[in-house]
Amino acid sequence: MAAIQVKLVRGLAGCPAAHRTIVAGLGLKKLDSTKLLPDTPQTMGMIAKVSYLVEWERVDQPAPEGRKARKAKAAARQG
Repeated sequence: MAAIQVKLVRGLAGCPAAHRTIVAGLGLKKLDSTKLLPDTPQTMGMIAKVSYLVEWERVDQPAPEGRKARKAKAAARQG
């Protein structure tokens, strides 16, 4: 699965509160911050809502693991 690199290129001042929540959900905190996210329909939907605030591109890196996968790996190592 491919990954998507998202970068916050515009400030959040003056944008609706729902869009601020979406940007926070993408993991972006400050201007010019970047995040590597999995290429899923949910991620693309979030990016589409705030497309005027972010830039994105597909990269050839592996997608980051989710929290459930990391927890399952840790539990398998311990037990």
